[in-house]
Amino acid sequence: MKDFTLSQQYAILGLDGIESLHSSFAKNAVIRGIFVARELEKIFENAAEDMDPDTFSKMLQESMERIRHHKKKDDQIMEKEIYACLGEAGVMTQVPDLLGCDINYYTSGVELMAYRSDVKTRWQIVDGIRAEMLEEGPVSLEPMLLLWLCRESGCIHDLFSVEEQRQIQKKMISVSAANPVYRILWESEFHSMIENAVGNFLRAKHKLFQNPYLQGVNMIFPFIERRQAIFIDMVVFGTSVQGRREAVVQFLIEKGHYVEQVKNGSETLLKIDSFYYRIFPTTRVCQRVPIQGVNLIPVYW
Repeated sequence: MKDFTLSQQYAILGLDGIESLHSSFAKNAVIRGIFVARELEKIFENAAEDMDPDTFSKMLQESMERIRHHKKKDDQIMEKEIYACLGEAGVMTQVPDLLGCDINYYTSGVELMAYRSDVKTRWQIVDGIRAEMLEEGPVSLEPMLLLWLCRESGCIHDLFSVEEQRQIQKKMISVSAANPVYRILWESEFHSMIENAVGNFLRAKHKLFQNPYLQGVNMIFPFIERRQAIFIDMVVFGTSVQGRREAVVQFLIEKGHYVEQVKNGSETLLKIDSFYYRIFPTTRVCQRVPIQGVNLIPVYW
């Protein structure tokens, strides 16, 4: 894998699957995270994780304050810049957004595009973070920074299950106790800064820790909805469940997506680009007319 900076690695994770042509809370969170990553690059450029804690705390707070005053235009410039850089490196493209397959968008003529990161490059970054966080041993600086950035922008739920997040929380409490710089960072947040920047339109604070696709399970870390359930209008007569699933797979491939059927115990999931979905045949009523199709539901563990 090529050597990518902290902000570039984070962008590869954070922008993957995010709608590219229009603004969204999820994208705003990632772009602000890229700004934060750039600041962290400067802070640690000539210093190690054992730098003076007071100095680090002061530098981090000053960085957050600068980012807090960024305008929408600043975000747009950063988005174009990071995409141009990663596109030139061959690790990010724009493809039709999966949400564009939903009946509400597919029939409206609205163009939806999304960023797609190179699967191999993305997985190498993810694998490195997971190895550091889920295996015994010390935690290196870069994986720690990436984990924190992903936590604050909601990406962590695409990288770790709920149980794994509990393991990570315990490990980070232990690691933070031995490293004051890690403790300061882990106790810091910027997701609230993003809420304020967009007028707190997300939802009530207590709901920020609830995942609508994991009913009754409260999150340890903030949940920002990066993926949505999708209804595809599709009627396939005289086929088995497997036949309907294969018809959906073919439809999505024709729309430019990478699709793979993955066994998960007794069920078969669809891996679409880098993310997993459950598929359910269903009927939706639109203007009193029943429409047959399938629901694609984001998978979280």
